[in-house]
Formats: sequence, C-alpha cells, structure tokens
Amino acid sequence: MLNSFKKSFKILKNNTIFVQPILLFMLTILSILLFLSGRILPVYSQILLLISFSLLFVAFCSGWLYINKLGVISYNENDTAAEISEKSIRNFKKFFEGVGINFVKLLITVILLMSIYFLVMYGLTKFCLHYFGMPEIINDFRKIAQASSQAEILNITNNIPYSDMLVFMKWVLVIYPAAVLTGFFFVITFAALSFEETSLIKVYGRAIKFFFKNILSCIFIIIVLKIIYFIINIVSVFLGVNTISLFIITMLITIYLNYYILLVFCFYYDKTKNNSNNGTEFIG
Repeated sequence: MLNSFKKSFKILKNNTIFVQPILLFMLTILSILLFLSGRILPVYSQILLLISFSLLFVAFCSGWLYINKLGVISYNENDTAAEISEKSIRNFKKFFEGVGINFVKLLITVILLMSIYFLVMYGLTKFCLHYFGMPEIINDFRKIAQASSQAEILNITNNIPYSDMLVFMKWVLVIYPAAVLTGFFFVITFAALSFEETSLIKVYGRAIKFFFKNILSCIFIIIVLKIIYFIINIVSVFLGVNTISLFIITMLITIYLNYYILLVFCFYYDKTKNNSNNGTEFIG
C-alpha cells in the first residue's frame, strides 16, 4: 500500500495537466454562483439550475476519472521525460472520449450512491436523536453565523452548556466517521467503475468486496488524506483572506483532490489488476 502513495505522487507529478479540468470546473461553478449571488430565482429555475449543475458535474467526472485511469494504467517508472510528456498529453486529449464512455453509467452510479448516503445519514440521525437527543448547540451555530462582532461570537460560545457540547460531540463521533467512510467507499466505487469492464451490478459487488477486504488499509489512507487536508487548512489560516491566498488555496485543493483520486485508483489497480504487486506493502 505504501507503494501506492509513492506511485500516485509520481503519476500526479508526471501529469500535472490533469489538474486543469478540475480547476476549470471549480472556477466555472464559482463564476456562475457569483453571477447568481443576490438574485431571487423562481422555484422551477432553481430546480433547473440544480439539474444542470448535477449533469455538468457528472460529465466532468466522467472525463476526469477516465484520464486519471489512463494515467495509472500507462504509468511506467522507467519512462524518459519525452515519453512521460507524450503519454500525459495523449491521455489528457481523451477527456471527452471518457465523457462519452462513462457518462451514463456514472450518472446511474452517482444517483445510487447519493441515495445510499442519504439513507445512511437518515438512519444515523434517527439513531442519535433516539439515544442522545437533539443538541441545542445547533441553534448557537445559527447565532454565531448571524453575529456582527468577535465579542458577540465569544459571548455565545462561552455560554454554551457543557452538557449540550457533550451531546453534540456524541453526534460528531457517530456521524463524522460514518460520513468519511461512506465517502471513501464512493471513491472506491469510482475506481471499480473505471477499471472493471463488466456490468454495473458486478462493479458494485467488487467495490463492496474490495472495501471490506481492505478496510484497515482504507482507514490508514483516510487518516493520511485527512492529515494532508488539515495541513492545507492551516496554510489557509496563515495566508489570510485575499485574492492571492484564495488562488493559492484553490490550487492546493485541486491538487489535493487529484492526488486523492490517483491514490485510490493506484491502490485499487495495484490490488486487483497489477500483477507486479509483490505483496511487500505495509498494510493490507
């Protein structure tokens, strides 16, 4: 598994061009949201906008996941600089080919996974409500969001009862790990969808089997990725809020997301498809 960390980093370094689609997608969505900021749209327009965003997201992911898959399959550590550049450009040019190949099956998969996610969250919410009760701290969050000064925020936080904070922490300890593991399973499913040339039912079955068979490795990868994300958040705090820092953080997040996908793809590919895997990994 440790080999997957190193390999995915090298693939990303060799294919920095892969970051461009996700950066363009984020900037496009941000531009649309800024344009719509402050505008009151009819309900039917909001629904149409949501559907359009969803289809755009699926189309983007279809091509983006496809070129990352090609980057993993075509990787060879003995390639020369010229060969690396040639492969990178050749794979990148197949973005729209990936949209055509993956769009329908990815759309079905996203709908299914989101349904599963909402069911899991609904079940956990019911569980927490039954055993812990509703944390009143949620109302305090609303007050904090509406606060007009730092002093007002401190006054609100200092008056939160310890018992309510304890209830909220119980909710977090139940829901957050479940949400993280569910999200990671979704990425495993995207990997299976990309590398397995079979029916969707079999793809989902193989994704489930892979996830639970390698659960310890998955948890280890999640922890490492969370540490990296935490470091990015620390960097954002030190940079402050300005145009340059926003650009830097946006770049860091896009690179992080691309590394996330490549890491999971390499992990799945090395475990299931790459016969050169010699089994000398740290976990799993």
